[in-house]
Amino acid sequence: MIKVRALSRTLDYGIYFDKVFGGWIGKCIGGAIGAQVEGQKRLHNFTEDNVFPKKWPPNDDLDLQVLWLHALRERGIFITSRDLAEEWVEHCWYHFNEYGRFLKNFLRGIDPPVSGWFDNEFFRESMGCPIRSEIWGFICPGNPSLAAWYASKDGVLDHWKNSVWAEQFLAAIESSLFFESDINRLINVGLSQIPQDSKIYKVVQLVKECREKDLDWRSARSIVLSKYGNPDFTSVFQNIGFTLIALLWGEGDFSKTMLIAINCGYDTDCTCATAGAILGGILGEKRIPEKWKEPIGDIFEMGFYLKRESYKISDLAKETCEVGIAISKVLNSEVEITNIPIDVMKRATLIPTGKPYKNIELSINYLGLPSIGKGEEKEIEVLLRNNSEEETVGRLSIVTPNGWRVSDELNVRLYPKEAQSFKFIIKPPESGVLWDKNTFKAVFQEVGGNMWEKEFGICGAKLWKVLGPFWDSPTWIEDHVDIDKEYINESLISKGEEMKLFKESLEISSYESKLPLNEVFPLKGEYCIYLLHRFICPKEKEVYIVIGANGDFKLWLNGKLIGEGRGKYVWNPLMYRFKVFLKKGENIVVIKYAKKTEKAELSFDIYKENEKRIPGYSVWQIDLGSII
Repeated sequence: MIKVRALSRTLDYGIYFDKVFGGWIGKCIGGAIGAQVEGQKRLHNFTEDNVFPKKWPPNDDLDLQVLWLHALRERGIFITSRDLAEEWVEHCWYHFNEYGRFLKNFLRGIDPPVSGWFDNEFFRESMGCPIRSEIWGFICPGNPSLAAWYASKDGVLDHWKNSVWAEQFLAAIESSLFFESDINRLINVGLSQIPQDSKIYKVVQLVKECREKDLDWRSARSIVLSKYGNPDFTSVFQNIGFTLIALLWGEGDFSKTMLIAINCGYDTDCTCATAGAILGGILGEKRIPEKWKEPIGDIFEMGFYLKRESYKISDLAKETCEVGIAISKVLNSEVEITNIPIDVMKRATLIPTGKPYKNIELSINYLGLPSIGKGEEKEIEVLLRNNSEEETVGRLSIVTPNGWRVSDELNVRLYPKEAQSFKFIIKPPESGVLWDKNTFKAVFQEVGGNMWEKEFGICGAKLWKVLGPFWDSPTWIEDHVDIDKEYINESLISKGEEMKLFKESLEISSYESKLPLNEVFPLKGEYCIYLLHRFICPKEKEVYIVIGANGDFKLWLNGKLIGEGRGKYVWNPLMYRFKVFLKKGENIVVIKYAKKTEKAELSFDIYKENEKRIPGYSVWQIDLGSII
């Protein structure tokens, strides 16, 4: 039986452009109105008469997508996560929340997807990548699975799991709005691209159920918060819920949709921008009310510099369509774009559509955390892929930084199109300094042929010395600690003699900014511990020590008590900041931590502001090293 391939759908260029233009206009409008109250969690009461800002600001929701469009036009349609990461480092200074964690990881040699989840516990399921979904939907009209595929390459830079799935969900919707205008059916298309057992799937289903029960939007908002609310206003769960509430209760009315989105509060620049993009794409630019388009005009602002021919939203839409046309000729056979203007087609043909090809590819699997502590050994896996039509023979080895050791090089034989994985054992220096950033290189040397290389990083864990735990037992049923009670002779710290106190202490390694206290001290009651960290700073500099603690603490640097924290018991990594001067050479931090809740949560990091907004700069300092 001969199977007949279904004919592709056709999409008139005029309709394609109008919908992309409407999507970008809606994105810009929503981002601008929402920025006014971004982070304010309360219900608002905006109306058409007071919702427009006096000045239209730039918005990272859009900016990074303009950068992704630039990357597609320069690097081609077979773009990788690594390509996007490199573009970010080259052009963008943004370091907010998960953006900063991505930069910290990537500049330490940690590629996506690990850059998205490592040392990023608090922000890895937030809104930073779902807000970048439109570009992938708009360049893949009528092909939601392809849009979701692109979105996944983006999301893993700085997120994981539910945030990446949320970006795929939205990209699938935005891809499908060129042929479907019903919000409920579009939501179902989006759901088809994400795991049914995921938390974000359940959020979407909850909002749909609230709509089916004919609840008002405020009641739906309360239900979403009661089940999925998070103290982080950027959390993906509540904000995707609010975006869908705006779209479902907005009933296709642009004004109503925008006002519901902003009045829900929380991450309003994101929720308004996404709802505006989706409804703007459904309506098309021509059908968005003039009252909403007139204040913004046809210009968008950017928060970082990117050389462009134009900053018109209409030209951004035109460039987006050109990439979509290029993709339709190679990857998106489901849709044929018709009636393309000659000048548009000429520009589309300039976009690289060939698949990058290397005879040999190397990639790294960390087999766990990309981090190692004093006296440990770490197993990694190198995946070697032969893309050529010829057999290859050679030697595979790992080049290490000074003082590091690695298992012996391996003989390799790969048949055409074959891939194999090879394991190596890596060991850090036995003494001296264990640096945060350590760059390695996997090298495959073909016999009588080429050399193929892959750089990667492994982080040196912070070494902490620990005294304790200490506690009092005032009654038979409770334990108690007091941050002001001296459980050791604290005067030795201020005298600069802290090493005398910690001479017989326990040593623990902190592989991420958050210390693994619950693994070391799985005590359920209150307790107090003292922690000491000795580290090298390559030069004198003014920085912030940033502490997250769900208990009380005191902090000393080089013998001086510089601050404390009390009375906060829900952890986040940005709870306390202390401006300090680090000496060139050795510095000593001591933290006295009083655990007051069932689990201990304590994080430590060092931050220096990017005052000149230099692209590719990590505000989280990565040039320090633990003295081991």
